[in-house]
Amino acid sequence: MKYKRLRPEELQALEKEFVNFLASAQITAQDWEKMKEQELEKANELIEVFSDLVYDKVLRKIKFLEFRDAKTLNIFNCTEEKIKLLGLRVNESSTLDLTAPDVLSKWNQSNSGNVTVVRTEKNYSKERELEMFELLQTGCLITDDKLYNLLRGMV
Repeated sequence: MKYKRLRPEELQALEKEFVNFLASAQITAQDWEKMKEQELEKANELIEVFSDLVYDKVLRKIKFLEFRDAKTLNIFNCTEEKIKLLGLRVNESSTLDLTAPDVLSKWNQSNSGNVTVVRTEKNYSKERELEMFELLQTGCLITDDKLYNLLRGMV
């Protein structure tokens, strides 16, 4: 398994897609019910293959990820070839909280030396979608390009 198995409620939400997946493998509803009772391991393998297909499809569409805590803000631009990081680091002694909703305007107004801008990029060491999945597992959230572009314009 490449990613992780979909939870039962996720699988249920994708029931139509799963039925189409089974149909593409020439597995009827009756065959599926029989398989779940008599060949549970094979049924589980099909669910895992479907789960990987779903994650692959979703991850291919993602372009930006965000990780934020009180002292760190990371925006990842996930291009086809490499992953680019644009981030902020706040000194521990600063009262600036990067989780605050209006943090960028406060930072821009104060323009104190308490914030370090981080810019880097790297080629993927694994498959693009797998690295993105791992970032999501460590607390990143899917986002759009707005904050990335805003930060890029500020620094």
